[in-house]
Amino acid sequence: MFGQTKPLEQLAKDYVGTDDQGRIADSDLRTRVVQNLIDARAFQQTAFRAMAEAKGNSSPSAATSIMKNAGTRIFQDRAELTLEIMGHQGLGWEGEGFAPEELSAVRGWLGGKATTIYGGSQEIQSNIISKRILGLPDLTQSK
Repeated sequence: MFGQTKPLEQLAKDYVGTDDQGRIADSDLRTRVVQNLIDARAFQQTAFRAMAEAKGNSSPSAATSIMKNAGTRIFQDRAELTLEIMGHQGLGWEGEGFAPEELSAVRGWLGGKATTIYGGSQEIQSNIISKRILGLPDLTQSK
């Protein structure tokens, strides 16, 4: 994520600390970090499968819209977790009081917001999914 080199779980351990078993000290945060890691791994595996299935197809499938929406959500969740983990240190824009990974965190979070706009907004991608996969009527056309 925008220059983040540490895994999310290590970042949490560094900023939040660990319990006596070496786990992220905050159990709620630990659960949300693990859920994001699971989502990211499932997304990665699904993307590999979609690429393998797409070999030989000349046009993108409707699955592309699903992948965009899912990937965007996972990326944004990770960026928000990163800022939460870093606390006020994750909100720096410039200055000597912030490490490079901290400065990168806020830029990554803001950049993630832009991904819902470029390449088709979440609403447009959801409309494509509803029409092409679910066979529902176009929800953007007025009556």
